[in-house]
Amino acid sequence: MAQTQSNQAQDNGSTADRILEAARRCFSQFGFHKTAMEDIAREAGISRGSIYRHFPDKEALFRAVSEQQAGQFLDAVARRTAEMTGLSAQIEEVVRMTVSFLEDNPLNAAMARTDPESFARILTTDGRDLLAMSIEVVVPLVEAAVERGEVRPDLDVRRAAEWITRISFSLVSTPSVTFDRDDPAQVQAFIREFLVPGLR
Repeated sequence: MAQTQSNQAQDNGSTADRILEAARRCFSQFGFHKTAMEDIAREAGISRGSIYRHFPDKEALFRAVSEQQAGQFLDAVARRTAEMTGLSAQIEEVVRMTVSFLEDNPLNAAMARTDPESFARILTTDGRDLLAMSIEVVVPLVEAAVERGEVRPDLDVRRAAEWITRISFSLVSTPSVTFDRDDPAQVQAFIREFLVPGLR
């Protein structure tokens, strides 16, 4: 009996994974609005009803795909920044990788192309979950900077991590005035001049 339940759980997990991968491919090609559940079912090689046994609607499925993509991206950021020394260099890399993720990731590119208003909301008014996930990646960077004496010892680490994350998001989503946001050297100089010194 226990073995049967284990097999069922594995089957349910593998089916959900197939659905998520099929949905990622469809959303990345057509965007959210032009993707139908029938498209995803066909891509996954299952019935539309099978999808609804795992995800109640297309919105829930899109959220699951987006969260999976964001989680994978943040894991990559954590691994990359762990190899670096110095908070300024780490933040610069976070910004660089975030820009690349938002512009080059097929799912994000499709959303920006087909539904720019919804995509903008993901980074702003609807971005609380993404912000919270991102803060958890930045917290260890700030903690290490405190230990190195790079920033002041009485720093509220979580609030500092949120401030850094918010600035990073704005560097990605908001046009610049006094520097060229598309020039990595100018972004680097902006971070080094203002962001980290504010934590000392």
